[in-house]
Amino acid sequence: MERKEKNVVITMDGKPFVVPPGGTLGVLALGSVGIRAWKKAKRQWEKEQVDEKK
Repeated sequence: MERKEKNVVITMDGKPFVVPPGGTLGVLALGSVGIRAWKKAKRQWEKEQVDEKK
């Protein structure tokens, strides 16, 4: 099965930014938008980890 990486991307200063599952201070500085993007990235990463164990 081919695995496609699904990155969570938000815009910072007009440029795309890939949100890492571990988070960054830059994402926190964006407020609720950054927190929601980080939570989504973390959920996707955790799901991938569970799927790999199966």
